[in-house]
Amino acid sequence: MGQGDSHDEVPRSPTGRVPKWVMDEAAGNSPTEAVPFRAAPSTSTPLLASPRPRRRFLGVVALVVAIALVLGVAWSMKGIVTQSRDTAAALPAPAQRSAPPPGVEESPTRLAPVPVVAKPASKSFRFLVNQPESTTPATWSPCRPIHYTVRPLHAPKGGDTLITDSIAELSAATGLTFIRDSPTSEAPSNDRSAYQPKTYGDRWAPVLITWATADEVPDFGIDVAGEAGPIAVVSPNGSRTFVSGTVALDPVKFAQAKQVGGTASEQAILLHELGHLVGLAHVNDKKQLMFPSAGKVTTYQAGDLAGLAKLGSGPCAPSV
Repeated sequence: MGQGDSHDEVPRSPTGRVPKWVMDEAAGNSPTEAVPFRAAPSTSTPLLASPRPRRRFLGVVALVVAIALVLGVAWSMKGIVTQSRDTAAALPAPAQRSAPPPGVEESPTRLAPVPVVAKPASKSFRFLVNQPESTTPATWSPCRPIHYTVRPLHAPKGGDTLITDSIAELSAATGLTFIRDSPTSEAPSNDRSAYQPKTYGDRWAPVLITWATADEVPDFGIDVAGEAGPIAVVSPNGSRTFVSGTVALDPVKFAQAKQVGGTASEQAILLHELGHLVGLAHVNDKKQLMFPSAGKVTTYQAGDLAGLAKLGSGPCAPSV
């Protein structure tokens, strides 16, 4: 496209501003790294911010104009203090801590088998976060369930089934176990805490899935259909582990996607965001669901599945 072309596919706000995450991604900037999380119990150390991979939604429903779904990744990690090896009985009360006791719900071995990936395995995948000075990805513990909760406010018709089915597909692709908790009224937030004992008890807060408005998630006022990402913490040995996360979905753009491509188009958005939730980043392979622009691909492909299987093959994490 020459300099004189008037078409500009760079996402912009209604005022013409190019969001920072777009410039960061174009420049190849990496997500902000996690900071240490567990040391002596503290009441003042802030939590690490969660990564916010986004799915951008471009286009208008029309006879000759198709919907294009573009997924962007913008990370911000929030620091969580590390916690000592004291026994649960010796720990301060939850209100005086910034993390739960280590190993809540952790089993000695993984809860489900690692998925079998067809050979030769595709290499068309990338990770959001690696271990320090390593190409090994940060992962969720496969030895404890990943709890998630859904805020039903603003949910579109069929939205609940869409979430349930997509989580089941993600679980099958990763070998990770997911448990749905009771509905929540918690709203999406840029600085969500991974530890909310007053709301969710003395454990890591469940993954928060919300159907949100543009007032709650300003990017939805541009071209973003969803945002998602995990919250990582650093264990005493320096390894990174995901312990919570967020998924925010725009019901308006989901409805537009459904009008054009049916439920499969909606599920493509959600599966892509769930891929970010467990640690997948964008790839340059148009045949994968984690490619930034969604086309005919509506479910995980060979590269996506290979990456998801690796993300589900991480170690147990009893120290977190």
